Amino acid sequence: MKYKSTVKVGIDEITLVLFPNEKVPPDEWIIKADEILGRFIDLSKIEELFGKMQEAQYGVQQGYSTGLTFENKPWHMSISWHEYLQTMGICIKFSAYAWSVYQSTFFERYGKRMNIALFLKMIQSDFYIARLSRIDMTADYFNFHKCFNPNTIYQNLKSGSIIVKDYKNRSMIKTFNGVDKNGIISTLYVGSRKSNTRCFTRIYDKKAEQIETKGFRYEEAINCKSWIRQEVVFKGTYAHQITEELLNITDEKELVQFIAHQITDRYRFYDIQTKKEMKYTRALLYIMNNAQFNHLSTAIAKDNDLKRSIIYLLKGSGLCPTFYKAFEVWGEGADKEIANYLFEYYEKFYIPEANQKKEIKSWIKKHRSTLRQQTITEYLKGV
Repeated sequence: MKYKSTVKVGIDEITLVLFPNEKVPPDEWIIKADEILGRFIDLSKIEELFGKMQEAQYGVQQGYSTGLTFENKPWHMSISWHEYLQTMGICIKFSAYAWSVYQSTFFERYGKRMNIALFLKMIQSDFYIARLSRIDMTADYFNFHKCFNPNTIYQNLKSGSIIVKDYKNRSMIKTFNGVDKNGIISTLYVGSRKSNTRCFTRIYDKKAEQIETKGFRYEEAINCKSWIRQEVVFKGTYAHQITEELLNITDEKELVQFIAHQITDRYRFYDIQTKKEMKYTRALLYIMNNAQFNHLSTAIAKDNDLKRSIIYLLKGSGLCPTFYKAFEVWGEGADKEIANYLFEYYEKFYIPEANQKKEIKSWIKKHRSTLRQQTITEYLKGV
């Protein structure tokens, strides 16, 4: 089978903060915060899409005292604030999974495509100032040249055969490190990851990650030959500047160009010998200058948590070897007899106790609605 080589850019996770548009007396902050919350919830339509938010029992952003979230969802989106410190603003956090679900659900409900530029425009209000505090931009290389993988890039950086420069041809990167997995660098970090860092990038095997975790893009992962991701994290003042620039974007083509531009502005990989950009950098520069709508990553989020359990039963639990041993020892039908025995045990002993198991009840509440969007037959096709 021949796999097509493609590169797509997109947005992974986002965090934005809402600040009152003027200083509020301390004893009026909670009232103002409630007004800001109400306006943001209305403008973003999040409760129209997902139901009423509940007080968060966990997942409140660090440093904040209270928050709201959606209960019983396989993804995480939260709103956090501090009851006394208005200078911290109101923090809105979308995980990558939550942001993907928000975009796809918005399209299903209203028939309009959603992206980060449209979202920021949609939530603008006289009640508050909204700005990003973090945004992760991605470049996904599907079935790309074998030279683009974290281990090869790490070894080449270490040997000095390639270097990283910015758009002004300056070699700004002083640190890089890798995560070693069985003697191979599985994830490469370029730049410092300290809490006060405004920007760093990582390159990793997205196909392996999605297959290992049965992530919400699992089906994409099993249907490609390779999938390497470069992810650039912008925080603090960099994220603030990006907010203003995103508000000026008018269509998806501009958004694609903007993302490619932001990544290559700070991270361009050069071959020391040829003094030219590496092929993977050239691919992003091409998108920056020749963007098409299909260069924007628009993931369809799917809940694959149950697949993790099914695949474990098939490949890691010893269930299939047990069936085969019975077949070899007692002949035809013995394997099915064991299967029947196990199912009878499940019906007699497990089902009566299952409703008393908190972890099972919690899992069902979290995953039932998303899994029911497919039939069991459709779901099993993706295992």
